[in-house]
Amino acid sequence: MQRSSISTRRHWRLGPAIWLLATASIACFGYAAYDLISARGANSNIRQLVDRKDVPIDVKRAHPQEILARITESVRRDHIEDAQAMLSLAGTTLPPSARASALYNIANARTRMAAEAVRKGQIDSATAMINLAKSEYRMALKLEPQSWDTRYNLDVAMRIVRDLPQAETEETTSPEAAKKLWTDLPGIPRGLP
Repeated sequence: MQRSSISTRRHWRLGPAIWLLATASIACFGYAAYDLISARGANSNIRQLVDRKDVPIDVKRAHPQEILARITESVRRDHIEDAQAMLSLAGTTLPPSARASALYNIANARTRMAAEAVRKGQIDSATAMINLAKSEYRMALKLEPQSWDTRYNLDVAMRIVRDLPQAETEETTSPEAAKKLWTDLPGIPRGLP
């Protein structure tokens, strides 16, 4: 009798543990299946966006690379406001590398538009666009300081429309400022002031 009561006790203890393990396995399988299905959907949307098809996405539930692909497609179509709105909606859900890439793409589009505006002689609109592009390049550099492409494009943007110094008032004028006679042009100045 003792043996049967011992085996019954073991069976009684193992029963709930087996059910708990089975339930946890089913839950893990369900989560993995959901993750696989959502990844396939995201990959499908990304492929369609790369093929230049207009695919709407839900920013709140989308994968970061899917959001980045949507922003890039909006920039390609010259819908910069839509790209900016999507980036703002994504907020902190985007990892820093994806956010930096999105800012870089938007800033590149603004720089191209500003260069075209300069060619057309629309200096005021070019100045506004290039200032936005420079601030976006700087934000991208804060997120990814090692990005040399962003640094280079920021330099190009700064050459299209230069940052002019603020007007000096009588209060801020100092004798040391009067000694600075040369401009900010690169190279060694030659000749007299």
